[in-house]
Order: sequence, then structure tokens, then C-alpha cells
Amino acid sequence: MTQVPQARKRRWRAVAWVTVVVVVGLAGSLTVMTAVERAQQRHAAALMTQHADEVARAVDGEAERYRDTLSDVAAAVGAQSDFTAGDFTEITSRLTRQRLPGATGVAFAVPAPAGRVSAVQALWRARGASGLTLTPAGPAREHKFLIFSHPLDGTPATPGRDLSEAPQPAYALDVARASRQVTASETYVLLKDRTLPGTEQQKSFVLAMPVYGGMGTPDAGLFRGWTVMGMRGGDFMDETLRSQSRGAVSVALLDLSTTTPTIVARPTTGALPRSGALSRERTVIVGQRRWQLRLEPTNALLVRTDRRMPAIAFGIATLITLLVAAMAGILVSARDRAMDAVDRATAALRDDIRRREATEVELREREGDLRHLALHDPLTGLPNRTLFYERAAHAIATHARSATTFAVTYIDLDGFKQINDTLGHSAGDALLNEVAARLRQCVRAGDTVSRLGGDEFAVLAEQVGTIDDATIVADRIIRALKQPFEIDGRPHRIGASAGVALHEQGTSAEMTIRSADKAMYDAKAAGKGHYVVASQTHTMDDSMHHREPTAAQETL
Repeated sequence: MTQVPQARKRRWRAVAWVTVVVVVGLAGSLTVMTAVERAQQRHAAALMTQHADEVARAVDGEAERYRDTLSDVAAAVGAQSDFTAGDFTEITSRLTRQRLPGATGVAFAVPAPAGRVSAVQALWRARGASGLTLTPAGPAREHKFLIFSHPLDGTPATPGRDLSEAPQPAYALDVARASRQVTASETYVLLKDRTLPGTEQQKSFVLAMPVYGGMGTPDAGLFRGWTVMGMRGGDFMDETLRSQSRGAVSVALLDLSTTTPTIVARPTTGALPRSGALSRERTVIVGQRRWQLRLEPTNALLVRTDRRMPAIAFGIATLITLLVAAMAGILVSARDRAMDAVDRATAALRDDIRRREATEVELREREGDLRHLALHDPLTGLPNRTLFYERAAHAIATHARSATTFAVTYIDLDGFKQINDTLGHSAGDALLNEVAARLRQCVRAGDTVSRLGGDEFAVLAEQVGTIDDATIVADRIIRALKQPFEIDGRPHRIGASAGVALHEQGTSAEMTIRSADKAMYDAKAAGKGHYVVASQTHTMDDSMHHREPTAAQETL
């Protein structure tokens, strides 16, 4: 009789233990499921933040590259004294779709008041735009005509078309001219895309950069027109972000500068419904317009975080509760699997961080390359006009408390145009490279030889005591450039005219350069093939005088 109560007691004790095991097991299951779910949410959120930052940097980096490219083209156009179709072709010859993803082409446009359309048409026909017909879009005080274009997508624009036909590019060109900066237009369908079927048309925009006459040109500082780059929004996003998103996120691009946000590029396929926890937004500035990047996760990203793990953990923990004998092993196995998932996520995050650091290093290297390209002549490798002016300004500070000063020699080749026209641009380029090599041999290691544009060069000689020290270099240059140049196996002769100016305290570097430039023109007017020394007043209206080589210079 006593065994019955003991058996009943054991049964109740077993039930109690089972109940405790079930309760503890369920509590542990819920705890494990919640922990794994939170870890996955943190991992997914970290991945989304990382992708958002990478995409924003990529868009900003590409936009900066477009701005720099358009600015470089505008500067090159402005440096031409007599800008022609051939010059535009040469300037834009190295631009490709690979270097400018999403770009449809680069073009040059000019303004034309309503009463001067025929005169503008005649001017640009004379400059190589044969068959150009300017077609005003309608009555307007000023039209904006497309003159030259360099297509990057195989579909050239129509020369003579009035960009005022659409208000978006017309307004962007006006803003660029007023601000003197690269400006992006509102989104619209490009004029040349409006003949395409509606399903093939994309929301697009243009980047515009004003062009002004460069130093030494007849219209120095005056407005000439615009360099314009067309961009298709969808192509821009697809080609720019293909490597950054890696299919893990879907990106939409919106223009926030309008009253109502305008879609520039629609989100790519595969986006999940908008989620506040994983959605990311980033803002970038492109051409003075504020753009917003909206990023949503895709199934590819969620698969990487294995969203099934919470359910798997709960099922395993429940099974462990029912199978008491295997509870310890199963719980340990589940914990190990959970920790492995966390380790894999951590390792993937570290790999992503290393890739980001490598990308940042590469971007810094590219920034250095771009700065070198922006400050050096692409043909001869010599410092360009911008770098020459910077070094001249720096020379003023260097010599401020010194007994010496610096001198500028402005050089223009005599007879180069005839060789360039008769033998071709390749022969002209070879001749310019040889001229650059001879100029380097004529100066000291610390002096600066620069190609200012076309066949114009300049030398900045520092630590100069008197004007005689500077004219020694000028005489050496004149003699060196009189020697024959071998082109295509045959000797050819050119010459050079030069102007020499000695910098004086209290004057600017620009005044000294202008004095040397004016002296060079006096040398050309006096018969070419020699140099003229600028007067010591450093004003553009003062007379210049010619310095014949001294007996000491004759021996150099």
C-alpha cells in the first residue's frame, strides 16, 4: 500500500521535472531565438549601412570625375585662340564610355541672340562645322545652339539644335554661366532620345560648364559658351553601382532640389518592401543639385544573413526539451552553429572593411593622378598654365627677402603652324615634344619649363640677379630652336620669338608674365627669331626694347 503513494509521488515528481524542463527549455529556446534574431538584424543593418556608404562614395566619386572632366574640357577649349572643330575633336578624343559610365556624349554649345543667329552660324561654319544649320526652337531673346559633339553611346546629337527646346537644359546652362561652376539640370528626356519608343526612354540630365577665353587668347576672360555632358539616369546608376551593390541592395536616385522630389533613376529589381529598420538614405551633391540615394535590401542580402536561423534555433531547442537525454549535446550544437554564423558574419564584415580601405587607397591614388593631369600638359608632360602661374606666385614669396629675383621668358614658335598644317598633327605633336626636350636642356634643374597652350611656352628662372642672367637663357633657347628638327626622316627648321621680363618687388606674377608676353609679341613684330626684353616698369603700355646677345652670351 505504501508503494502507491510513492509511485504517485514519483510520477508527480517526474511531471514536475518534465514541467520544469519544458519551461526552462522553452525559455531557453525563446532566449536563443531572440539572440540570434537580434544578431542577424544587427548584421543586416551593418551590411546595409556599409553598402549605403559605399554607394554614396561611388556616386560622389563618379560625379567628381564628371565635374573634373567637364572642367578640363572647358579649360582646354578656352585655351584655344581660334577654336575649331579639329580642336574639339582632339580635346575630346580620349573620352570614352568606359571612362565616363552613363554619359551619352560631350558637346560644345554657344549662345546666340535672336538677331544674330545667321552671323553665329557663319562663324562656326568657318571654324569647321561644315553644313551647320542653326534651328531656333521658337521665339526667344537668346538661343543656345549645339555646335560640336563627341558621342559616347553611338548616337550623336544633332549639330545646330537649340537646347532651349527643353527648359531643363536651358535653365542649367544659365545657372552654370551665372555661377561659373558645373551645374546639373533637372531630370528630363534628352532631346535626342525623344524619338525612341517610350519603353526605351530614360529620365536623364545634363551637366554644363561655362567656357571662358583663356590667358593669352584674344577674348581672355570673356564668355564663349558651354561644354555639356548628357547623362542617362538609369545607365549612370547601373554602370556606376554594379560593382558596389553586388546585387545585395536596390538603389533609387531622387532629385531633392525640386519642389517635389523627382526620380532620376528607378530602383533596380529585387527590392523587398520598404523596411524602416534596413532602409538607408544618403544625400550627395551633383552639379549644385541635392540628390538622395534610397537603398532597400534584396533577397541576396537577406540570404547572406540566413533569416531562417531563429526558427531553426527554436525548433532545435524545442526538440532538445522533448529529448531530455540529448538536451546538452543538441543545445551545444545549436550554440556552436549560432556562434559559427556570428563568426562568418564577423569575418565577412572584416573582409568588407578591408575592401573599403583598399578602395579608399585607390581613390587617393586616382586623386593624385587627376591632380597631375590637371596641372601638366598631356602631350609634353610639362607643367601647364595653371601650375606655371602657381609657381610664379610662389616665387614672389620665395624671393621676398632675397637679394635675387626671378625672370619669365615667354616663347612662341615661328613656323610651327606651317609644319602642323602640311605634315599633320602627329608631326606637330612630335615637334612639340622635341621642343619641350630642348627647352629642358636650356635651363637649370630648379627652373620651370611650361607649355601654356598651342605653340606657346614659358620659362620661370629663379634666383636671378640681373636681366643679363635671364637673357643668357633666352639666347640659349633661341639658338637651340634654330637647329633643324628631324621629322619623318627629314630635317625641318623653325624658329622662336621670345620676350623676357624681370620681376620687380611690388608687382604681381601676372604682371610679370604679361610683360614677357608683350615683349614676345614685340619680338615677332620686329622680325621674329630673337628675343626682346620688357622695360623695367612692368606695365602693358610701356615700350619694350630688344637686347642683342652680348659677347659672353655668344659663347653659351
